Amino acid sequence: MIRTREHLAWHVAGHAYAATMYGFPVHKLSLDGFTEADLANRGDAQRLDPCTMICIPEWATVPGPHAFAKSREALLSMAIAGPAVELLHREIPCVVPNVEQFTDDWTQALNVAESLWPDENLRRSILDRWVTSSQSVYFCKTGSFFESVIPRLLDRGVMTGSEVQAAWDQMKARKADHERPQARKRTRPRLFEWSEPEWQSSNSSV
Repeated sequence: MIRTREHLAWHVAGHAYAATMYGFPVHKLSLDGFTEADLANRGDAQRLDPCTMICIPEWATVPGPHAFAKSREALLSMAIAGPAVELLHREIPCVVPNVEQFTDDWTQALNVAESLWPDENLRRSILDRWVTSSQSVYFCKTGSFFESVIPRLLDRGVMTGSEVQAAWDQMKARKADHERPQARKRTRPRLFEWSEPEWQSSNSSV
């Protein structure tokens, strides 16, 4: 599959979106990979892939089956998100055979899936549904995030974690503004009778 730098930017932004959504803060994004200085100064951050570095939240390290399953599912979604967003941007079907072409991401997804679902048939079935449903997750109500992240990555090649978080916060703020309840026009009260204003919550998607 022939890729351009723009395709890579969408791929990396997909990883960043999923990481932020699941509570794994982005430490840094770099289309050209990370330098020795980046790796030396990363603290506890870990590489999700050659271009994406994330921080592991405290809850993900708590012993117990619940935290384990939750963190594994988050990592699975993060692994698939990069290929999914790139494929959708390129108008290529987001199905398992196409996601498998992204070897590193798919290997990571398989390793995580094996730790969750030992049975191979069940695992394959779940992965197939996970990949198919990813298009509705990553391209629904997310436009402003990618509109902010993609141009910055293409212009500078890197984004800090705080810049990614700002793009996320901006997206959430726009969504909140759009969904803010609107007051209905106050109806005219009957003679000698007072009526309280009526309010209606009209929640519509971005």
